Parts: sequence; structure tokens; C-alpha cells
Amino acid sequence: MLWKRRTERCAGAALALRDRCACYGELLREGGRARLVNADKISLPDGVVSRGHLVDGAALGAFLRRKLAFRWGRLPFAVGIPSADCIFQLFSLPAADLEEARASMAWCFSDYFPFDFGEALFDLCEAAAPAGARLNLVGAACAKAQVVPFLESLRGSRGRVFAAEPQIVASTRAFASVIAAERFLLVMAREGSLHCAFVSEGSGLVFRSVALPAEEFAWNSQMCSEINRTLDYVSENFGGTAPPVYIAKDASAPAALPFGDLRAAAREIDFDGLCPAALVPPADPGWYDVVGLLLRFAHED
Repeated sequence: MLWKRRTERCAGAALALRDRCACYGELLREGGRARLVNADKISLPDGVVSRGHLVDGAALGAFLRRKLAFRWGRLPFAVGIPSADCIFQLFSLPAADLEEARASMAWCFSDYFPFDFGEALFDLCEAAAPAGARLNLVGAACAKAQVVPFLESLRGSRGRVFAAEPQIVASTRAFASVIAAERFLLVMAREGSLHCAFVSEGSGLVFRSVALPAEEFAWNSQMCSEINRTLDYVSENFGGTAPPVYIAKDASAPAALPFGDLRAAAREIDFDGLCPAALVPPADPGWYDVVGLLLRFAHED
């Protein structure tokens, strides 16, 4: 861009990471309506992201800060953390509220996540109604080693990191805004990984990311197996009939998924045309993670 854009009326910006590029968008709110006013795809240098994992967070953050210097201005922006770098767990704790639960994680963190409390970034939310004196929780955590240097290098004097969250959460928010079912399993394949998210009454309760093989037959077989495993887990932990499966269309997938191998009703869902047109970046319907991040700003007071 050759000039600095005026950003006083923009609500916020979003940045999502891929293996070979970063996708960036800005949201403008006017008269109660939100629309995308800027979108860009930025090619990434080699060696900073690989198969959905951060490899050199500091170098990636510094590179993107330079590239985005004239785009975000004073905008708060939400950052999508690669889902493969995040771990999700369902568990319960004897706590009166979320704040007490967060405080107690200092003592029991390693019971649920494979790294020490001091080496992690984490957050909790309630997964269901309390069971007696215990809170049912969904926890998400990632190791600080690459994520913290990435966020610190990305932060500049004119940009403010408003939030950072796993991209699977952002993608789920985008799809959940247009799927009518109260309970469903959303499946996405991206960057060599399969991502599954179980949503019930508007809340994401189960998130899984699994690496997929490159071979077409193995990819197809493992994808079906992992979806069925997720359905079994949902049934065991939440009861009820198997939720419908929505599979995000992906033109880069090596083979079409044989729906008959799944233990639930399934349909392919194409994000293009589902999300409000004002929030869909031009010519690239696969930006659902960016749209999900921008939806954090779309309804703020």
C-alpha cells in the first residue's frame, strides 16, 4: 500500500497463519453494520511455520510487524494461533467460579497438559452446568516457547494485540454463526491436519487437531477414523444421539470423503455464501478463520 489508510471507524483487524502465508483483514462498523474493508494475503518466509506449527515465532512476528506497519494503524487486532500448537481438555475442578478454577490450575496444571504451568498460556471456560461442588470446564493451552516470542515481536507501537486464540476456535465461531443445528460436529482439513470441533447450544466443547498422512488412501481412511473417534468421545461424554457432521469444503483435499464410512449423518458445507457477504474476503472463501476472528469485533458495544 502506498498511503496510510484512515482507521478511526474500524472496529478491529484479524491475522490468521497458514504454512505459506498469513491472512489479514480489517472490519469496519458503521450504523450498526459490519463489513470487511481490507483483506490481504502475505507470503511467509521459509522456516517460520511448518505443517501448522510455529517454528520461529520471533522471526515470524518481526516479519509480519514490518509487513503490517501501514495496515493496522491504531487498530486492536485478534491473532489466530495455529491449532496444532494448542491442546484442549475437558475436566472438572472443585471450584466456586472460573476465577477460583484458574487460580487452582497452578497446582494441578500438569494433570491435564503435557508441560509445566509456568511454561504455558492457557484459558478456561465452563463446559456445562456445575456438577455439585465441581465446575465442568474446557481448557485450552499452548507452550510459551514459540507463541510468546511471536506475540511480543508482532506487537508494535501502533498496533495492539486485542486477543489471541486457536484458529480452530475462530473457524468454529464463523461456521456456528450460520449453522442452525443446536449440536453439531464441524470438521476442517487444513495444513496437513484434521480439525474437529463439537458445538452444543452455541458453545464449542471439544476441539481436536490430528496430523494427516500425505498419501491419498491413508488420508481418506484416517480422516474417517478420526471423525468417528471424535463422535464416540462426544457420545461418551455428552450423551444423546450422534450429532450431524459438517465437513468444510476444501479444494486442496486429495480425495473426497466417503460419507458412508461415518457413524453420523454428514454433509459438505461450503463457506462461500454462508457467511454474510460483507465479511467474506473477495475470491477466497477459505478465510473462515479470519472471519471468525473478526466476529469478535462485529457485535461489541
